[in-house]
Amino acid sequence: MRYLIGIDIGTTNAKATLFDQHFRAVASAGQEYPTHFPQSGWAEQDPLDWWNATAAALRDIMADHSLTSRQILGICVSSQAPAVLPIAEDGQPLRRALIWMDRRSGPQCAQLHEKLGQERIHAITGNRIDPYFMLPKLMWVMQNEPEIHVNAWKYLQVNGYINYRLTGQVACDHVHASLTGLYDVAERDWSEELAKTLQIDLAKMPEICQSTDYIGTVSRSASLATGIPEGVPVLAGTVDAAASALECGVVKKGEAAEMTGTSSCFMLGCDTWPDSLNLVSIHHAVPGQDLLIGPISSTGACLKWYRDQIGCSEYDDLDAYRKNPYRYLDELAQSARDSKLLFLPYMAGERAPLWDSDVRGAFIGLTHSTSRGQMVRAILEGSAFALKHVVDEAEKSGQQVRSLYAVGGGSSSPVWLQMKASILGRPVQTVQHTSSGAFGNALLVAYASGLIDDLSTAVHENVQIATTYEPDPAQARSFAALYKVFRNFYEHLKDDFAQWANL
Repeated sequence: MRYLIGIDIGTTNAKATLFDQHFRAVASAGQEYPTHFPQSGWAEQDPLDWWNATAAALRDIMADHSLTSRQILGICVSSQAPAVLPIAEDGQPLRRALIWMDRRSGPQCAQLHEKLGQERIHAITGNRIDPYFMLPKLMWVMQNEPEIHVNAWKYLQVNGYINYRLTGQVACDHVHASLTGLYDVAERDWSEELAKTLQIDLAKMPEICQSTDYIGTVSRSASLATGIPEGVPVLAGTVDAAASALECGVVKKGEAAEMTGTSSCFMLGCDTWPDSLNLVSIHHAVPGQDLLIGPISSTGACLKWYRDQIGCSEYDDLDAYRKNPYRYLDELAQSARDSKLLFLPYMAGERAPLWDSDVRGAFIGLTHSTSRGQMVRAILEGSAFALKHVVDEAEKSGQQVRSLYAVGGGSSSPVWLQMKASILGRPVQTVQHTSSGAFGNALLVAYASGLIDDLSTAVHENVQIATTYEPDPAQARSFAALYKVFRNFYEHLKDDFAQWANL
């Protein structure tokens, strides 16, 4: 029997799954790590936390399996993106990583508008100017921490650092590169024009390769830390959205999915590079394919905020709540009577399609009779409304979204999934494999190793529908009216949020 290992480094935890050659999950483990918020709008993570969590997860999945390097076909790592992590030549991180949700680089975005303009940036990179992307974050480090920049040997993405710890080799896959804002889509390489204009030394950027390229093998030191045999091949890997797209069958034009964890991401398969200023265009991990994605900043994070800050009443079943708080919140939302309570899920600003760093979360319509269940329900509905906004924007590209697959932690909530189906007016389907991208990574290993000949065919052969949620007509009518109000509230309040941010 041969085996494959998929690893995903998310915003809240690292997960590793061991699959056999028939793509059956044999063992899985994960470990959480914190996000640091030194100032408002800043978000950082310690790369050593990523590595320690990854190593612990790998030790756990290997604990009951004595395998040789010949038995393991390879390892593929996907991750949250984009990030900025400068490392020294000895591999030591020079600071904590600025992760995707970090919004400090607003001034650098203003510089990009002045020096190059939105139109030129979009023509080169296929994307807009925003603090979400790596480029303005890199400029922030260059301008505010010049000693770190001078001493930086390479700037890595999240999975790039894990790959480096596993193999001692540095690389960046095309999917991650296309999400940096420093990538020339036409040349499929780092942009010489941007580098020259902004005085960026491209020698500090890793070589770009395909997701399915082998970049090295597990080193002796990594083997001792993880329990993975020395010599196991490691792939370049991909972005978590692309791995999740593979996991649920999104490869070709028109196939769509949404991934909900800490944040959410809508993914739409494209045969050619998609052109959308309000969404994000990236390469797919499948060679020759692209993705149009809509990253939404806070969805599951809003529910986690409620769990941590409000939780349940002393009159509720505390034991059940502690055992599985999210299932309990799901039941709380299910039992809540309908209300007109609205929730704007913009607790960390918003990415697609608003691209507004100043907007914030809000409950609108609280009364003396508002219950906890109604608040939870409003959070779920508000997040689903944000998803609909993205889907509506995606259809402006000329593609029709007929149905969606749902993956990630949010796909375990029947209440949320039914809401999404009714709000979107389309079937929402869950799949058998819900490994947060690990299964998608395993498919990439299978393709790279020759276990499968055609990646697209293998994806569709191995994706099995678990449950289909059809739109409820009565719910859909009610949600349609509420959605209009949801959209209007943002339009009415956005100038006030901007003024508030500058107080």
